[in-house]
Amino acid sequence: MNGNEWLPGDTGTEIQNFWKEFKVNPTAMAGLQSLMDLQPAIKNGSHYWRPSSENGTTFTNSNSNISGVEKIFAWSKILNGQEILCAINLDQHKQAIVYVTIDKDLYAPDEKLYLLFGPQQIPAELNVEDRNGKSVRLTLPARSLIIYGKAPILR
Repeated sequence: MNGNEWLPGDTGTEIQNFWKEFKVNPTAMAGLQSLMDLQPAIKNGSHYWRPSSENGTTFTNSNSNISGVEKIFAWSKILNGQEILCAINLDQHKQAIVYVTIDKDLYAPDEKLYLLFGPQQIPAELNVEDRNGKSVRLTLPARSLIIYGKAPILR
């Protein structure tokens, strides 16, 4: 068992290919390594797969066959009460806009999450909403990795 048995079809291979492509981009790798140095939860936090939803009402795990959601994988890393939300879009061509569940006990309704890593054309901050406990609305460009957290990174 390699940990990918729950994934539909060739998704495990798609994820491996995504990371292979990502790793050959020195700028992206340097940015991710820098963020990992600043945010210990990314390396050392507990891992939680996060349900997602296109409509903000029906949340499913990424292994479902709901149109558009099957190419999105979201997870959190939590350490000492700090959550880092990560998501990837495996689709080669289409942007995805989805709601993703976050830990309901770590956020007040009026809090925000801030972009820590990802393309600059996506929202720099997200409102925490009362959906499926608590959730945020993510915009994921095609073939992208995005990371959000509670405190913005000062650049």
